[in-house]
Amino acid sequence: MKYPDSKKNQTISYMKFRQVLLINILFWFFFVQCSSNSVPEFIHIIDEVPQNILELEKLVFFQGDSKPIYSIELIHAQDFGAKGEPHLTQILNCVVDNKDRVIIWDIDFFSGSFPFTNNLFVYNTDGSYHTQIGRSGRGPGEFGNLISIATTTSGGIFFLDNTNQRLNIYSTNDYSFEQSFPVEQWRIRSHKAVKGLGFANIQTRNDGNQLVNYRENVYKAAFGTGRPISKYLLIDKEGNLLNFEPLSFPPVFTMKARTELPGPVIDLPFMGKTILAFSDENDLYTAWTQDFLIKRYDANGVYQSAIYYPMKGGSLDLNHHTKASKIRYNESDVIKALERAEEKLPETNPIIADMVVDDENRIWVAVPMSVQSEEYEWWILAESGELLAKLILPKDQPIYDIKDGYLYSKKVNEETGSEYVVKYKIEFKERE
Repeated sequence: MKYPDSKKNQTISYMKFRQVLLINILFWFFFVQCSSNSVPEFIHIIDEVPQNILELEKLVFFQGDSKPIYSIELIHAQDFGAKGEPHLTQILNCVVDNKDRVIIWDIDFFSGSFPFTNNLFVYNTDGSYHTQIGRSGRGPGEFGNLISIATTTSGGIFFLDNTNQRLNIYSTNDYSFEQSFPVEQWRIRSHKAVKGLGFANIQTRNDGNQLVNYRENVYKAAFGTGRPISKYLLIDKEGNLLNFEPLSFPPVFTMKARTELPGPVIDLPFMGKTILAFSDENDLYTAWTQDFLIKRYDANGVYQSAIYYPMKGGSLDLNHHTKASKIRYNESDVIKALERAEEKLPETNPIIADMVVDDENRIWVAVPMSVQSEEYEWWILAESGELLAKLILPKDQPIYDIKDGYLYSKKVNEETGSEYVVKYKIEFKERE
């Protein structure tokens, strides 16, 4: 079957796709058979696109065996924290601020405190240490366990202090504390869309507004539907609702582990989950990890378009996932939870593991190379969805930020076990 020319950024309405489908249905099986011979084993090109995907407006199709236009190379440019000033234990994230300084979020496992001490360290562009943001505590500008960190082009640094349930804001002028906004004081809590739901998470946009997630109690979901009710609303930093209709995306499946009550509730990501990412223009990109389908919403939360590659992950082995879990449970527990929630076990593993949108609106999608593999194959897509390049990176080398042609990730010092951030220059070259 022929897909539209991606270079022309052609979109297909549902009715038009049906016409194309009817004309080419006799050739579909042949296409799939030929295509599947030229793709890696961890990718399955499918021969039947789900109806809910076919019905999407402004949907752009691409071939599952598409060849990238460019090759890509990461060239080492700078290290941050490699010299141990200060010593970094485990890096959870890093962001680049409007002064091109690197802010590293690190957890100190050797502090002797619990929860472990969270630190925010700032580094200059030459890799030298600049300063520390805030400190552990409950006072003004202090924080406990962090959930998220983000910067804006206007100079704000936002992070959510989960321990003290507040949003802290710092300035990049001198990295001093500016304001805190307690979650309990957000006016959005009385909105009918989130009535009965609890605060779960927050993501900061480039304009400083916050996409806030309210979710059903996970214990309630684990003993019932398996997927907590989840709603997203847009607020300003003071918690006021903005012009944004509530959005709902399917969350990860949860179940009760085989331990004594109350016991932990565990997530089953192999059942699929929603990944969110913002562009610098505040567009929201979403992906359901079971499908290579990426939807785009504008700054007001209005659906705009979707990109689709007809691919699935490798065959799912439930036994592998139960054995790999750090919390004890078995296949029988999963089957019982699925029956209770009236869900079926997916036949394939997720095709998407992570997603990042860079400052040029390129979409970086991490494709697992298998459940056993320690690497991801990152698909780098143009804003139109066209495949630009592929890049293989270890799973323990995540992509934290991409800005001004540079990619920021991390590495581990093999001698000391400490971690540090690495800055790479991105070079695209025409494939021969």
